[in-house]
Amino acid sequence: MKTFLLPTLFSFVLAAISQAQTCREVVRDSSGRIVQTIDRQKQSGGTVHAVTRDASGRIIGTATTRPASGSTARTEFRDASGRLTSSAVTNGTSANNSRTTYRDASGRLTGSADTNKTAGTGSRTQFRDASGRLTGSETSSGRPSGTATATQRDASGRLIGSSSASGAKCPTAPRVPVPPKNTTKK
Repeated sequence: MKTFLLPTLFSFVLAAISQAQTCREVVRDSSGRIVQTIDRQKQSGGTVHAVTRDASGRIIGTATTRPASGSTARTEFRDASGRLTSSAVTNGTSANNSRTTYRDASGRLTGSADTNKTAGTGSRTQFRDASGRLTGSETSSGRPSGTATATQRDASGRLIGSSSASGAKCPTAPRVPVPPKNTTKK
């Protein structure tokens, strides 16, 4: 009986630890309907692995963000089969600002995002296409307790989506801004 209980207890402990180290983000459309969930897990060395699922719980993609030299981070986005679909490089331009550039799988520039930190743990991000045209924006705020919220708007300022995140690692897990689907060029 003891030999059965020990592995069971151990698996429960591992599950609890894993959950504590994960930040879950729930993405909603403008009507409030859940369209995606994103689980981010901070790993050793500062690497953050994210798994994106659709509303039914099916994995539709992953993203891995690795810190590079200085205040630079590189993110690789992959589809459910593991195929590289795009990448992003985030550079800290100052203590409160950063710029992210996006490229497709072939390395062609597809857009950029400029993020400015606001009061506390808040930030505002503006997304632009490869030509520099404004395509959308995101405003986010977070709390040390481990909760964060964000709203996404198109270039005209119309609300197109929102997200809320919870988990002990939410304030510390790097989150590369991802342009809302409505604002990306096909």
